[in-house]
Amino acid sequence: MIIESEAHGAGPKAAQKLAESNADVLITGNGPGGNAATVLQKLGTVCYIGAGDMIIEEVFNAYKSGSLKKF
Repeated sequence: MIIESEAHGAGPKAAQKLAESNADVLITGNGPGGNAATVLQKLGTVCYIGAGDMIIEEVFNAYKSGSLKKF
């Protein structure tokens, strides 16, 4: 069970993990929530959306072709 305070901190915690791994790009289905988006923007991580119904190969090809939408 996730308590409310943990749910609100999950996005920024995930963004911190991305920062620790020096990720330049995040590809997701719907995009990060407000708090996580703020953290990712400050880190300079570019977020792309629209990959929710894709398999990994499709995501990779969509990213390489530039067909994903920037968040």
